[in-house]
Amino acid sequence: MKYFTDIKTLDALKKAFKTLIMKHHPDRGGDTEICQAINAEYDVMTKKLIDGADESDYTPNDKGYSFWESRAEHSEVEKKVKEAIQAIIMLDGLEIEIVGVWVWVGGDTKPHKEALKAAGFRWFCKKKKWAFAGKKSSGRGTKTMDEVRERYGSTVVSKTNSSRKAVTARRRAIAAV
Repeated sequence: MKYFTDIKTLDALKKAFKTLIMKHHPDRGGDTEICQAINAEYDVMTKKLIDGADESDYTPNDKGYSFWESRAEHSEVEKKVKEAIQAIIMLDGLEIEIVGVWVWVGGDTKPHKEALKAAGFRWFCKKKKWAFAGKKSSGRGTKTMDEVRERYGSTVVSKTNSSRKAVTARRRAIAAV
């Protein structure tokens, strides 16, 4: 491994991947071969981390299955999420955030409406964001974005400078409560 050394979790892998892709993407003046190598290493590392995950993550419990029914399903969802992000990561003015296995997109989305649709994103009017569902939700979408972030975790992929300050301030306010 050249690009993902000392990575122990899927969350750390995703964060490192997003940083590397933003830096080396051909649309940003990076090299195609380096970008392909990063993608290949990401796929290998994802499989390694999923294969090494605790067996309880993939076994039935008293409510049916845990979140994942199998390692294969987990791998497939991670692949879909990665592809959805890659399809839109170079679009200007977007705020891209991974929350659980969903990708939420806010910011200046209007000029990119067709590209978002083509990448499999849907508009959620109550949240005023576009979303890509790596895995279908069993809920009805009644939780706020902050409640969803708190439950599933959140990784910000890219955002505009002005919105970065707003999100940071909002997260600090939530943490203070």
